[in-house]
Amino acid sequence: MRSLFLAALLTTAALPAFAQDDYKALPPGEGRDVTVKVCAQCHSPELVASQKLDAQGWKDLVNQMANNGAQATDAEFDQISKYLAASFPAQ
Repeated sequence: MRSLFLAALLTTAALPAFAQDDYKALPPGEGRDVTVKVCAQCHSPELVASQKLDAQGWKDLVNQMANNGAQATDAEFDQISKYLAASFPAQ
């Protein structure tokens, strides 16, 4: 049972990597590809589209995801934070 769950989880996590252009809620911009690559490891990258945070808020959220196990380099996390702040700014 556990191996079946793990296989389903891995399959689901791998699917977004093949469909990076399908995330229409994510505008083009520097950092979009790395955002999709990293965030799709655990959830749909489009979840961020409903949030409007300032630069520090995005940095804090990305740091939280890193602490929860997101896999990326420090430079990639920084790029993601900047992309999200530019694409989904606080209103």
